[in-house]
Amino acid sequence: MDPEGLARLDRRIAGCRACPRLVDWREEVARTKRAAFADWTYWGRPVPGFGPPDARLVIIGLAPAAHGGNRTGRMFTGDRSGDVLYQALYDVGLASQPASAHADDGLELYGVRVTAPVHCAPP
Repeated sequence: MDPEGLARLDRRIAGCRACPRLVDWREEVARTKRAAFADWTYWGRPVPGFGPPDARLVIIGLAPAAHGGNRTGRMFTGDRSGDVLYQALYDVGLASQPASAHADDGLELYGVRVTAPVHCAPP
């Protein structure tokens, strides 16, 4: 895929408001927060894919978690599925670090893109 085309798609995903029920729910989760993340500013928007546009491997999950990707803004970051996934990618040389805590933590993926068919945390 054209790298700029994928960047445009990611921007469209992150700005999507097409499903009013999902928008209301994900934004409510971002406002009320889980006590463990009370000091976080939640992403609270649809979570775009992550990884290089020319990736040869695509990992497709189900959807971001309410207090994972919906909080961090990166797919499968900040939840147990991401803990396992990013550690495994690191172990085989496909990630720059073994863990991902937030979207600006320096994690890079090598030849792998992570995405999901559902970009909003479902209720």
